[in-house]
Amino acid sequence: MALPPFATAADLAAVTQSEINEATATLALASASSVIRRWTRQTITRVTDDVSTLRVLDACELVLPQRPVVSVARVRVHALVLLDWVLSGDRLLRTGGWRRLPGTTTYPDPGLVEVTYTHGWAEVPDDIRAVCLDLASMSVTNPGWLREYDVTIDDYQRRKVFASESLGSGTLSAAHREMLAPYRRRIGTVTLR
Repeated sequence: MALPPFATAADLAAVTQSEINEATATLALASASSVIRRWTRQTITRVTDDVSTLRVLDACELVLPQRPVVSVARVRVHALVLLDWVLSGDRLLRTGGWRRLPGTTTYPDPGLVEVTYTHGWAEVPDDIRAVCLDLASMSVTNPGWLREYDVTIDDYQRRKVFASESLGSGTLSAAHREMLAPYRRRIGTVTLR
């Protein structure tokens, strides 16, 4: 499933204050959105009834991988649909924990839990759209990744110089990463006591 970009071609034209070919704008925005998704490890845009299969690592909670969680439609272990869970933020909690199934006293290895849920923002947050447009505009205004070039017409000459931060659309700057940090999913967690 192709995910939509975080901004439109009209947004990109407005930011760059220039007319941009539709195919070029679409490609630049899709690439920039992909860079953001890869760095944040998040889809960001709303996905309805996404199915995620998770291994139980913690007996008390299951952490759903995508945020924000809007709703959970179904939780299933093997063929058994579970109804005794509670959604708390991006976590599913069960009173008896995830190592016990209804009708049993112990269940040491529940294996994989299949969760069908809806996640993501209905509208792309402004800071994500800003980073996307910044990356895409770097790509369309300097597609050759030039450091500088001269424009000469008759006796008129102008030198265009690009900052090193504007070379290419595949690299997030430190400022970009700082803006996107609240959306980034950490891979591991550390518990302090």
